[in-house]
Amino acid sequence: MDEQMTKAALLAALRAKRAAWDAVLAEVPEALMDEPGVAGEWAVKDIIAHLTYHERWYADRMHEVLRGESYVPNEMDRMDFDERNDRIYQQNRHRPAAEVLAESRQVFQRLIEATEAHAEEFLTQPQQFQGAPGPVIIWKMLRGDVYEHYGQHIPSIQRWLAARNG
Repeated sequence: MDEQMTKAALLAALRAKRAAWDAVLAEVPEALMDEPGVAGEWAVKDIIAHLTYHERWYADRMHEVLRGESYVPNEMDRMDFDERNDRIYQQNRHRPAAEVLAESRQVFQRLIEATEAHAEEFLTQPQQFQGAPGPVIIWKMLRGDVYEHYGQHIPSIQRWLAARNG
């Protein structure tokens, strides 16, 4: 069965999944956001920076389309998954948690603004981009790399919190 999506439903999903993510983060005292071991060596703030990278990538690309600009893939785009994740970790691991959190909120807002600014057809119908291997459907990309991505990291934070509080 072919999945259907509307702009309104996409925005609702983004906001609802982000609210669930924010609720989990609210359970973590800011003083513990830098503590390693939540997911491998990553701290909660490292996970936030990782997710923010993906949100920023989509927000930037969507804003570029609105301005009529074309994207040229960079070195990070050419890296395999693990190498890119390690690079994101290395770039952010010494940043203060408060800064990472503030950036996360700002980037998510930019993503919402970009989604709101695009026509429903852009978000829900196949789009072809220079350098992409084939047509992409924006809402499916946002589902996998943004709002379902939260759910991939929530369990490790909850397990870590339970172990700390146990």
